[in-house]
Amino acid sequence: MTNPRDMNVVTEIKKRYGNVIDLDKSPMAIIEIIHNYRYLLDEVAGPGGTGGGPPKRSPDDIGTAGVLNLLLELKREVQALHAKIK
Repeated sequence: MTNPRDMNVVTEIKKRYGNVIDLDKSPMAIIEIIHNYRYLLDEVAGPGGTGGGPPKRSPDDIGTAGVLNLLLELKREVQALHAKIK
C-alpha cells in the first residue's frame, strides 16, 4: 500500500528527473535522488516504535541541500546547451 508521503516524493522526483531515468546516460541521477530525497522517506521511530515526527535536520541543512539541488539543475541545463552548440 502506498502512502501519500511516498507518492509526494515520487511526484517531486518525476518533476525534476522526468518519468524515465536513463542510468546509462546519467549514472549519477540515482545517487542524486537518494541523497536529495532520502530524508523524506526515512522512518522516524518514536516511543514504542511509532512514528515520531520530522527528521532531525536543521533549517540550514535543508537550505543548503536546496541550493545544491538548484546548482545541479543549472549544471545539467548548461551541459545540455553546450551539447546543442557542438
